[in-house]
Amino acid sequence: MVLVEKLKFLGQGTQKLVYEHPDDPQKVIKIMKPENATIDGGRANQHHLRSHRSQGIYRHFRRELLQYLQLCKNNYKDNNFTFPIETVHGFIATNKGLGLVTEKITSPNGNSLTLEHLLINGDFSTKQKEALNTFFNECCRYHVVFGEVNIGGIMYTEHRQGRPEFVLVDGIGEKLIIPFRSMSKRINTHNVRKVEKKIKSLIDF
Repeated sequence: MVLVEKLKFLGQGTQKLVYEHPDDPQKVIKIMKPENATIDGGRANQHHLRSHRSQGIYRHFRRELLQYLQLCKNNYKDNNFTFPIETVHGFIATNKGLGLVTEKITSPNGNSLTLEHLLINGDFSTKQKEALNTFFNECCRYHVVFGEVNIGGIMYTEHRQGRPEFVLVDGIGEKLIIPFRSMSKRINTHNVRKVEKKIKSLIDF
């Protein structure tokens, strides 16, 4: 079992804490924030029936895993395992609950760099603009389903596939009870373009 206290802390979102993998610096371990879980693995601050449905606190992991598996299935004939979302490598036991192991997305200098950081630092150039256009186009083409996507969950890299690239690391997968976006590529594309328009409104496009 991995002791979270011995891991290098990399960052956090609203639901997850992110640490560097102890045996592979090219991977990260994500754990759900313990304060957001009930004693029996439900989601805190929700009605009992709702908090325990769909794997409770691990619902986010389930969405991401199912999305990644669906993308691999859809691209089976091409033997493709790399998409505009982070690659899922599996699970690992920690003293703070189950951890999701995924690839580590890093900037050219080796640090974690989100679209939000690029905008705050004024480092969003033509190169990043073209990469962001490609990101949304690929999400539509691959049928990547968004949950709740924002500029803090989209990371920038240049060495993942040898080109400037944005990769989604948070807000991945279907969250609707009736999975309209997963069932219909047309409906999903409409949603992706809506998110794209909202995000680009924050940028001088």
